[in-house]
Amino acid sequence: TNPSGGQEDTPENGLLPPKSLAPHTPDGLSKTLSSRKRKSRAMGSPTGPVIHWGTSVPLPDRDIASMIDAHPRPRSVPRYSYGTAGFRYEASLLPCVFVRMGIFAALRSASLGGEEVGAMITASHNPEPDNGMKLADSHGGMLDADWEKHAVSLANAPSSRDALAMIDSLSRRAKGLHPRPDGKMPPMVVHVGRDTRSHSPALCALVVSAARAMGATVIDHGEVSTPMLHHFVMHANGHRLPCLIPQRINESGYYEVMAMSYAALLRTRGSGGGAGRRRTTRRLVIDGACGIGAPKVDRFRRIFARLGSEGGTSGLPLLHTVNFPGEGPLNENCGGEYVQKQRLPPRVYSAAPPGGLDKSYMCSFDGDADRIVFHYEDGGGRFNLLDGDKIAVLVSSFVQEEINHVDPTGSSVRCGVVQTAYANGSSTAYLRDVVRTDVVVARTGVKFVHAAAHDSFDVGVYFEANGHGTVLFGPRFYDFVSSAEARLRGSARDDRAGLALRRLRLLPALVNQSVGDAMSDMLLVDAILYLRDWDLVDWSGLYDDMPSRQAKVRVRDRGAIATNDTETEATSPAALRDALRAAMDAAASSEAGQAAARPRCFVRPSGTEDAVRVYAEAATQRGADALASEAAALVHSLAGGVGPAPVPMVASGL
Repeated sequence: TNPSGGQEDTPENGLLPPKSLAPHTPDGLSKTLSSRKRKSRAMGSPTGPVIHWGTSVPLPDRDIASMIDAHPRPRSVPRYSYGTAGFRYEASLLPCVFVRMGIFAALRSASLGGEEVGAMITASHNPEPDNGMKLADSHGGMLDADWEKHAVSLANAPSSRDALAMIDSLSRRAKGLHPRPDGKMPPMVVHVGRDTRSHSPALCALVVSAARAMGATVIDHGEVSTPMLHHFVMHANGHRLPCLIPQRINESGYYEVMAMSYAALLRTRGSGGGAGRRRTTRRLVIDGACGIGAPKVDRFRRIFARLGSEGGTSGLPLLHTVNFPGEGPLNENCGGEYVQKQRLPPRVYSAAPPGGLDKSYMCSFDGDADRIVFHYEDGGGRFNLLDGDKIAVLVSSFVQEEINHVDPTGSSVRCGVVQTAYANGSSTAYLRDVVRTDVVVARTGVKFVHAAAHDSFDVGVYFEANGHGTVLFGPRFYDFVSSAEARLRGSARDDRAGLALRRLRLLPALVNQSVGDAMSDMLLVDAILYLRDWDLVDWSGLYDDMPSRQAKVRVRDRGAIATNDTETEATSPAALRDALRAAMDAAASSEAGQAAARPRCFVRPSGTEDAVRVYAEAATQRGADALASEAAALVHSLAGGVGPAPVPMVASGL
């Protein structure tokens, strides 16, 4: 068995039946590959990862130091910070960080006794000149918060001597946790992947070289989406996978798991769904942001064509992907970030198909395909956006409904949604009043909402407004499914509880639980729409978003503003807090009874610059503009604003 799942074992253009994979052990690749030579070498195929076998023996300190010294820290960066999704800077500022993080990734794997970790080279939705790194822990999710501190310390070590001292400390810690008779480091396995940016290959090479210098086995997956890399890491540590998720470590396996569970979910509609008014019009146009998501999602088009030709699966959509790499600038006037923030349709750089582009059913990925938003053009030519809030409502209502069919008491598992302060108030009201599910508010940032979903619910749904999100299924959910299977065994095929159970069993394999995944979320949303016989107009009509406005105010010191844990209210300066409360009270008084939710605004310090983010929403766009204008003016006057006072906002822009 090839533990990396190299595609030399799987036909590029097909989906094979599930294979039995060698069980994964805490020693990672060291035991799985015991029958192979352990010398460091590269192997692979044009369609699979390149594997560099490690020895668990780091190079001498002088060689490690030379590698670090060859890429000194630039003076223009006082201190590197690890944001909500890793390091992200202009590409020329990153070589020193990437060398050190290659070393760091190997040490993190060693600290886990050989469990496999990942490093993804991408700057996501940022412009082409930027790049960055997202680190994946052995469960496939974000790097452990305690280890973020070590990553930041190593990235900012003033000299190679300081860096070596940190490396030695972490090495001794790993050896102490996982001692070996030969005194070597524990096994180390690092998966790496990169996006399509022109500078990603060179930066990736630095990570590979540095990890190999530590004696790690490095599995280089080449160009992949961020969620793919997280999937590979999660599946490589197979002992962490729930039984409902088949272990598939390679790229073909990624497609296999999702496509098979998606097709099976479509088939649960069965004959009872009728012909369906959308069955012949399911054409989905995908905006790939001129990034890695376009060529990767296009693979599903070929898979669906094959499944359709084999028969047995109705409702497979016709996929049409636009904005491939090289057709236009990455993320520029296209992609999920642009569409969601600007509330405008993406520019289509691809050549128009005969008859023009059907804009009735579209979605947009971001540059590394971990975000998705949906949109359509109505009969009047008006653009309509369905963002992460709408996705959270759709998904949570579907999951809640199916669980209720299996357990009408609703006592077996706790379902809920995690939102941030940026979630539209109408979505929160709909979730609480119509879906009747619990809602928890977390700090802005993937790592905070993911942790809240994991800790708060047995089935936790989270989608930030920007379209990044997923569904997490906890142990009680799997126990619930197991007990329901025993209870419902032998029930009629058209029994509604049995049908719901079949649907619920498919979700953990369809959903990429390690991180937000545009492709996985696209399939999940499409399946729900198909099962409900909805189009985007039906979905959009669930509720009307409250009009909102965002702004940014530059300040001398963003640290002067503090917020509560959920960032929904400023706690200092006290004068600013009181003034914002008064502004919201005044807005609520003037708009009494006009919306399901109360007008609100909040301010929060930027995580990357001396600026304060402002958000406001109200019953009307005029009201949202006025409240945001007042909040921005208050920040400028009470929190050390710099430059001219903010200009009042109007519906056409700032």
